[in-house]
Amino acid sequence: MKKQTAGAVTVAAGIVCVAASVAWRLGLMETWIAIVLNVVAFPFFLVALGLWWNAAEKEGDTPFIGY
Repeated sequence: MKKQTAGAVTVAAGIVCVAASVAWRLGLMETWIAIVLNVVAFPFFLVALGLWWNAAEKEGDTPFIGY
């Protein structure tokens, strides 16, 4: 995965988490929907952040970051 792609996934998942939390806090979203969105989006955020952190700017293999 390219560094730019991993960064875009990280930003998108982060926006989903923050938007769900803010919408819940303002009363625009039910609690269970905000919880589901955060539970689904947060692992994508963490994995993409790890891939972005370890990705090189040049082409090549992405280092192993574990499971």
